[in-house]
Amino acid sequence: MKNKIGWCNLTWNPVWGCLNSCSYCYARAINKRFWARMLEIERDYHFKKHQSWAWTGDQLRDLHDFKPTFLESQFAKKFPEKPQRIFVGSMSEIYYWDEEWMEMVNEKINQYPQHTFMFLTQHPEVYAKYLWTKNCWFGVTMTRNKPIERVGCIPTKKGLKFLSIEPLLEKIDIGYIDDFEPDWLIVGAETGNRKDKVIPKREWVEVINDFCNRTNTPIYIKDNLSKYYDEYRGYKEFPMGR
Repeated sequence: MKNKIGWCNLTWNPVWGCLNSCSYCYARAINKRFWARMLEIERDYHFKKHQSWAWTGDQLRDLHDFKPTFLESQFAKKFPEKPQRIFVGSMSEIYYWDEEWMEMVNEKINQYPQHTFMFLTQHPEVYAKYLWTKNCWFGVTMTRNKPIERVGCIPTKKGLKFLSIEPLLEKIDIGYIDDFEPDWLIVGAETGNRKDKVIPKREWVEVINDFCNRTNTPIYIKDNLSKYYDEYRGYKEFPMGR
């Protein structure tokens, strides 16, 4: 559950898999390396917990192919007692979850009011499908300069809303996004070593930072981006009091 993401303390991945086909996806690369190990963990958990193995061949193929797969062993993870920022779904896209999975996750979240649970999606309309508690933060992923659809579905009267620009793939004008005033921005670069990997230009980062300065929006610039531009090292702001 510990991670190198930086803006959260822990990750929680009760589901692995996504139906998007993003060329830069780090999660697919991780799944390709570790899906067999995750299968072993899940199988051992089932035998220990239920004295049986209930998976079908379909579930096995889904995990291998990175299609959304519920992992009971990961859902059952225990959380620390001290307050933490927990990113839910770093290995999946919640838009493609079965409703039953999300309902189970929300029930567990209700048992841990001391923690902050952070969600992130490319499809903000998913937020309108569920009931949420105030210890949830609602994130939207943006990588290119095009409108974010259905941002009005974010439950703004509940928890904090944030924009994650990772990876930053081109110059983005955040100010034109209708009906969305983020409480926080996260900016990062593409990871991995794919052939067409994009290295963000300095001016792209400047535009985003200028927006945050004008609007007093805290900004968190990840190490995978600030390593290219020393002037942005240490830009690791969080929302006030969070």
